[in-house]
Amino acid sequence: TPSAVQKIKELLKDKPEHVGVKVGVRTRGCNGLSYTLEYTKSKGESDEEVVQDGVRVFIEKKAQLTLLGTEMDYVEDKLSSEFVFNNPNIKGTCGCGESFNI
Repeated sequence: TPSAVQKIKELLKDKPEHVGVKVGVRTRGCNGLSYTLEYTKSKGESDEEVVQDGVRVFIEKKAQLTLLGTEMDYVEDKLSSEFVFNNPNIKGTCGCGESFNI
């Protein structure tokens, strides 16, 4: 979303050695999987690259099917701010929202 693009641009502004962010999934929590998001200095050999408005997002190979069709957003309210993944493939989430299953 435009708000996610803007936030990533802000975060990368002070990190000229990084070319974008990498999104992945890992086994964690009570429901199986959670998202990972980290700065990256290069595109991995098997990463899928998505470019939107000059922002480069790399998707780890093992996460590509899990994230197919997912929209990344950035939301802020009075108490928190975070990246949110609107994933149409999710079958269920845990009560705290930390993990999901496909």
